[in-house]
This record gives sequence, C-alpha cells and structure tokens, in this order.
Amino acid sequence: MNKLAIIAPDKELAKLCEKVTAEKEFSAEISISIGSTRNGIAMAKKEKENGAEVIISRGGTAILIRNEIVEIPVVEVEVTAFDLIYSFNNARQWGKKIIIVGFENVINAIRGIDHILEDMSKLEIITEKVDAEHEITGIVKKNLAKFGPENLVFIGGKLVVEKAKEIGCHAVVLQSAAESVIRAINEAIRLARTIRSEKARTNQFKTILEYISDGVLAVNSRGEVTVYNKAAENIIGVAKRNVLGRPAQEVIQNTRMHEVLETGVEEVGVLQEIGNTTIVTNRSPILVDNKTVGAVATFQNVTELQQMEQQVRRKLSRRGLMAKWNFDDIIGKSPVMKKTVKRALKFAEVENTILLSAETGSGKEIFAQSIHHRSKRKNGPFVAINCAALPETLLEGELFGYAEGSFTGAVKGGKSGLFELAHGGTIFLDEIGEISKHLQTLFLRVLQEKEVRRVGDDRVIPIDVRVIAASNQDLGILVQNGKFRADLYYRINVLNLEIPPLRDRREDIPLLASNILSNFNKRSMINLTFAPQALKVLKSYFWPGNVRQLENVLERLFVIAEDNVIKGNDVKNALSSEPKAVKPEFNYSSTAMPALENINTSRFSKIVNSKTKTLETGTTKEGLLSEIEKETIIRVFNEVNGRKQEAAHILGISSTTLWRRLKQLGINA
Repeated sequence: MNKLAIIAPDKELAKLCEKVTAEKEFSAEISISIGSTRNGIAMAKKEKENGAEVIISRGGTAILIRNEIVEIPVVEVEVTAFDLIYSFNNARQWGKKIIIVGFENVINAIRGIDHILEDMSKLEIITEKVDAEHEITGIVKKNLAKFGPENLVFIGGKLVVEKAKEIGCHAVVLQSAAESVIRAINEAIRLARTIRSEKARTNQFKTILEYISDGVLAVNSRGEVTVYNKAAENIIGVAKRNVLGRPAQEVIQNTRMHEVLETGVEEVGVLQEIGNTTIVTNRSPILVDNKTVGAVATFQNVTELQQMEQQVRRKLSRRGLMAKWNFDDIIGKSPVMKKTVKRALKFAEVENTILLSAETGSGKEIFAQSIHHRSKRKNGPFVAINCAALPETLLEGELFGYAEGSFTGAVKGGKSGLFELAHGGTIFLDEIGEISKHLQTLFLRVLQEKEVRRVGDDRVIPIDVRVIAASNQDLGILVQNGKFRADLYYRINVLNLEIPPLRDRREDIPLLASNILSNFNKRSMINLTFAPQALKVLKSYFWPGNVRQLENVLERLFVIAEDNVIKGNDVKNALSSEPKAVKPEFNYSSTAMPALENINTSRFSKIVNSKTKTLETGTTKEGLLSEIEKETIIRVFNEVNGRKQEAAHILGISSTTLWRRLKQLGINA
C-alpha cells in the first residue's frame, strides 16, 4: 500500500483532510500534520524519512516543500473558483475591497476569473503575488497605507491572516473544499503508484545491468560516460568512480565511442585490445527522432567467451556426448591384451590422431572411449558415429552440420555438425573405410585446417578436436586399390593400435564369459553358472564376431539353460547355428593351431593336397598342419611381394597373429 503525507498550512485544512479521509476510504496510508512554510518543510522531511512517497500541501507551503525537497514529489490542493467564492462570502461582511495575497500558484488560480467574481459579488478584488514569506508583511502594510483600514479585507494563508490582524486589519483564511482535497489525494495515489512502478523497473534494469556477464558502457551526446556496469569494471580494469561523467576517450583504451557518435553507424563483433585483455565488442548509436543522442557498447572478454563455450559443450556432453567406458572396463589378462592396453594408455597421454584396427565386435569403441577418458580432454565431449550406418548425403550433414535453408527439410537456424559438438573433446569415426572420396576430401581438410564449413554455408568454424578413427578393413589395401585417399590414410595413421580378435586371446574367453553372465544375472535376479565343459567349448570356438558374438551367444544360453547351469552341450547347441570354423573332422575341443582356423581353404586347397602327398607316411597330424600352414604363409607372401597387411588379409587373420606365427614357424619375413 502506498504511503502519503498531508502537510496542512492551517488547522482548518487539517480538519477538512481528517474529515475527508474518515468518510472516504482511500487505497493508501495517509498521515496528516500541520505546518506552514518553514515548519511545513521540516514536517515534510520527517515524513519522507518515515517512508512517505508523495507529499500533499497547499499554497506557498507546497511551493517551498517542492523547492527544498526535490527527491519527493509534491501534489497541491489546488485553489478553485468554488474555494474563492466561499472565502469572498466570508470576507464581504468586513468590507468591499478584497486583497488576495499569495504565492504564484494561488494567484494563477484567480487570474482569468477575478473579473467574473467581481461582477458576481460586487466586490473589488486586488491580487498581490509574493515570492517569499518575508514579503507578506510589506505587502499588507503597503495596501493598508494605500486604501486605509475601512472596507479592507485580506484573504490568504495563515501567515497573511496573522500579519493583517497584527496591524488591525480584517483577514479571512483561504478555505479549500472537500472536492479539492479528494482530487489531490487521488492524484497523489496515482503518482505514487507510477513512481513505485518506475522504481521497480529502474531497480530491475540496474540489477540486470550489474549482474549480466557482458560489460555495458554508454555515453551521452558529449561522449561522457553515463552507464558503466560491474562487468565492464572487471573487464576493463578501471574503477567506476574514475569513469562515470568523464569522456570515454580519456578513460577507455582504444575506444571508438566518439566515432560511433559522429557517424551514427553501429559496429558489431569488433576486437579491441585493452592492456593485455582482448575483448569483442558491439557498439551502437542511441537515436531519438533520427538524431544521435548517445551511444552504447556491450563487450565480453574473449577468454571468458571461450570458457563459456566449453561449458556449453560440456552440457551437450551430459546429454549423451560423453565417454562411458574406461580402461577398467576392458577385460583381459592375456599377454597380447595386456600389451594392447599398455600401448593404448601411452596413446592417451598424447594428442595425436589414432587409427584403431580391429575386426567387427572386438571392442573398438571401448578402447576409443577409454583413451578419451584417460586423456587431457576427458572433461570435453566424446562424439561417436558409425560412418557405414548413414548414406553419404546424410553423413555429410551429420559430420559437418548445415546452414538454414541449405536443403529442403533443413532445420530452421541450421544445425551444428558432430565435429562442432566434439570441440574440445574427441570424435570417434568408426568404419572410416566406408566413407566416399568426396567425404574423405572434406575430412582431410578438417584435419589439416582445424576448421569446418557447414553444408550450404560460406563461413568456417574453428574447432579443436582429437580424432580416433577405426576400421575393420585394411586401409593400406584400400589405398592400393584406389578406394581410400593415401594422404588421408597417412594423416589418420599417426598412431596405430591393433586390437586382437578374441581367437587370439582365448585365455580371456572364460573371464569375458563370466563377466557377461554376471551382468545378465544382476539384471534378472537369477544365479546362472558355467559347467567346466561349457567354458572349454566356448574357448575352443574361433569367434568370427568376437566379443559381440560372444555376448549374443551367452544371451541365448541364458534363456535355454536349465537347472541354473550352462553345460557343454548347451554351448554346442547354441553354437550349431553359428559360422563353422574348421573342417568337419575337427570338433570344438580340437587342439589344432588357431591360426589355420580362419584360412580360406578353398583358395589354397591345391597347396594342402600337394603338400600332403609329399609328406612322409610317419608324419603326425600336428606336423602336417604346421607344414601346411608354413607353406601356405610362404606362398601368400610371395604372391603379395612380402606385404604383411595384405598377406594377413588374404589369410583371414590379423597382422598381430601373422607376426606371431611367423616367429613360431621360423619364417624370415
């Protein structure tokens, strides 16, 4: 509720105000006190301290309060024709010559109607304006000397009446009607509401100005600083007390506010050096009726902008663009797996591009996420995409983003690509060997220039991204066949990590199987276990689909197993529909060398048959297999001129396995 204070110059007005406020309910708290001229000023100051929002007074007292206390608005109880008629009616019993003494506001209320009132009342009306209360005595004495005491009546405020009576003249206090008081109170309430609303808006503006992260600086038409918020103070490094009211050129280094005032042209996204700080600023003229009356600038610290960008990107990461796996999630105690993890840990310490070579289902993304999770970029986003999962047109938009209107159905405002989302973090490009030559060219530019251009856009966006690429194909062979750019291959093959297939680390199969089964048990509240024979059968299979295939088979076993135990026959039945790894004469428990299991025997059947005929009759089965394997590897090497990766591809094994078999068989590569 608004709070008002009425300062009545005399008792009569105070009584009238009390009567009006008692009879009529106003939506405000109203206090009433008596105080004329100087006393009225003292009362107004006291009411202001007590929280009054608007002062109501009359005549000279109202003028004096307004001039003395500029911080609070004053509403006058105006003098109306009705008030004058009432006062004249009281005065006519003492005389026909009426002297009205008052300040400007009272005299202005009479002018224009004084002749009408004279005709109506048959009185002679004379007005005397005073500018200060000490003039009242002189005015009274002057008129007394001029006209004499007979038929002379003074009308005015309390002080006029007192001075007139002191020298023996008749005097009447200028009375106000109840309507005038009501009108003044209503006007004061409207004014108080407006002031409160404006104050709330001003405080809101000040709060926003002080707490926004952007620095704000405004100047008037003379180039003097009028607005300078806390952010500006922090960014520029100059205290507010040394800036406000001074020309911007004198206190702000490299400012162009004076040029914006002169030209009236805005400047957007301009870099400005202030000491050792670089800011990006926008400057705009303030126009009123197409005339420049000032200028305003908003600016941000470039370093803080970069930090904010990182925060935004981290929020994006929390929406799913983040690494979930780490090295603790990689299960395996085999020597080859330990060696691979050790190498991956070393790769995580540096920023170079990595190429992961592995068969499908070997856990390429787990390694990629683990490397990211251990790297300096662990707080940044991890963005993964399978390049073989999308057609070229969609993949380009996903990787590089697109501008608004670049094609039919494009999202309004455009869309950020995965490279942009991965800024400050890692992007994992699985099956990179599947991307087209066109996308290879675009990707090569990203790696070289560290920037992307959205589809349909003409601007480039700088990025800071580490790339981990992966393929289940031999990219070297793809390069030889003209299906993959050699320059891109050498760019992504800075660090190479070969993830061994499951058949090359069979000792890890029981660990993996037990872990997968444990996870199934936790989700379903069932306690399923393996019989020893079941693990033996799982270990003997060659697993062309690697860990992913193992998970699928175990999920099948989880459903079909009985008595909460997975038996050897259960595993054989589950594997009966899986790809066969060996010839019919070898069963799952065969001890044959695993390196033979993936060889394309149809291609080399002549080699096997011819070699079998030449061997002595007493040769053991194991010796025969070693001889066949050795001869096969040698002939393949001769066929491809000693290129290891191509030889491994033809033999259907990994480069790591081939290298190990060469050492075991004593073959000099």
